[in-house]
Amino acid sequence: MQFEITQRDGLARTGRLLYPDKKVYATPSIVYVDVPGRYSSPDQTAERTARLRITTNDGNGPGTLRISGSSYFEEENAATRPDIDPGFRESPYADEKGSGDLEYLRDASSLMLDSGRFVDALSEVKSGPNLMKPLYCSVMGLPHRLAFLVYCGFDLFDSIPLVMAAENGSYLTSTGALNYHSVKDLPCSCPACASGRRGRHELLEHNYNEAENELRLVSHAISQGKLRELVESRVRSDPWLVQNLRIMDLEQYALQEMHASIKGAPFHAGSKESLSRPDIVRWQRRLAERYARPAGTRILLLIPCSARKPYSLSQSHRKFRDAVDRSGRGSIVHEVIVTSPLGLVPRELELFYPAKDYDIPVTGHWDRDERKMAEEMVSWLVSSQRYDLVISHLGDEREPVNSVLKDFVDTSMGHPGSRESIERLETTIRDFVPPEEGKGRRSRQLEDMRSICRFQFGKAGEDLCEDAVLEGRWPNMKIVVRNRQIGMLTGERGMISLTMDGASVLAKKGAYCVEIDDFVPKGNLFAVGVEAAGKEIRIGDDAVVVHAGDPRAVGVAVMSAAEMHIAERGEAVHIRHAKRA
Repeated sequence: MQFEITQRDGLARTGRLLYPDKKVYATPSIVYVDVPGRYSSPDQTAERTARLRITTNDGNGPGTLRISGSSYFEEENAATRPDIDPGFRESPYADEKGSGDLEYLRDASSLMLDSGRFVDALSEVKSGPNLMKPLYCSVMGLPHRLAFLVYCGFDLFDSIPLVMAAENGSYLTSTGALNYHSVKDLPCSCPACASGRRGRHELLEHNYNEAENELRLVSHAISQGKLRELVESRVRSDPWLVQNLRIMDLEQYALQEMHASIKGAPFHAGSKESLSRPDIVRWQRRLAERYARPAGTRILLLIPCSARKPYSLSQSHRKFRDAVDRSGRGSIVHEVIVTSPLGLVPRELELFYPAKDYDIPVTGHWDRDERKMAEEMVSWLVSSQRYDLVISHLGDEREPVNSVLKDFVDTSMGHPGSRESIERLETTIRDFVPPEEGKGRRSRQLEDMRSICRFQFGKAGEDLCEDAVLEGRWPNMKIVVRNRQIGMLTGERGMISLTMDGASVLAKKGAYCVEIDDFVPKGNLFAVGVEAAGKEIRIGDDAVVVHAGDPRAVGVAVMSAAEMHIAERGEAVHIRHAKRA
């Protein structure tokens, strides 16, 4: 059996199990415990015919996962390697059978009672050499938990909890369990519920259908890069899920961030858990680790966010920018947006994910966590970047931000869009310094571009703008050095896309490099051809394919660096440009 990953969304993934008889089974999927006459797996002639099932070692049909029998009994076919070692349930009668085709958490039922141990066990599996194996989940896979469990990286779920629920009279839904006998009108139109009959068989069939339907929704969310949103809505139904997600975010940020794409899908940040999304926390940490204000800026202008993204296209921000331009001091003003859940967005980074890809409910009130985040990030910005003047031109964010500022001017008085506030903003900037001398618009744009390159590639990115000029109009601008294009910022991607000349700049610094043997990729680079990968590379990053420091190609990473090191199958880098032979 081989496992091929087809799409990724953080630790979650869709994939294909490939059997020697060429049968293919999609994951995530249910593995059915098949006990003829009592707990039969769903009809194989039904809508989804390719279903996996569990048998003991005497089973060898297509779509079968073999679980070795306990040493308490004689095994008729002990020579057959099992896919699943019974030791995963800590059976006292289980002998170690060695590694099979699946990875799993040991003693899964007890882990359900201890969120800390569950998260630690998951981290151990997902950080080890078996990362690429399908991860099998026993006992825990109720429909309302499936989104979270797939988010954690599980690929296969046995039907044991669905059977147990049917035996206990539990009618399963995507938001939890109902008492089957107390529900007057069944809220489902599956064949079992629509039959008009009620019994253990119909309840089990419904539970099977509900789990299958939830996994279809989960697979769709993965394909759209929106599984985290689905998870945040599902965890509300179960305290166990809430505490596990929070512990995952608090204690396993590094694990999640390593697999989180640098360029994701637009999302809604509508819950407390949204504040700790790995891509949001990465944004905040990357600001602290990589960010430096554009050279020459002296005035910090703090402004509110807008519903429209990127902010520059909104009516309110056009007013702010017009006031800055009319002041005649535009090149020394650094606009920074204060927003939840990101905290701060420097104007020059407003295209970079997730700055233009989030949406939040607006109530006019910031809760305690949001206030603390804004206070800490503004304090960091002012103390680390050292401006000559700080202007607070804020609305709802005004109180928490102003409380941590010392020497500043408040030009909004809580109403940033009013005519009086806009005029006060313009006057404050104009009166602070004499008119600019010798600084043009293009010079400031180049410094903004340098800031973007540093944010995307770290300190090595600064060299991309050495002796460079910019061509084009925002948001689509080329970086050109001595008539050779280094890279290009595009509004759609919000990042710098490198050419081979730009790849050479990063290769000299050894940044964002994927090492290969002595060949030039013809087409995309697959994992089998990767010898090493920079640990800073994330899915969606521009990656430079090199051999002994010589750039051979550049493209977009399709795997995390951790996967590139151990994968034997799949595309590692989607090549954009390659060296001419």
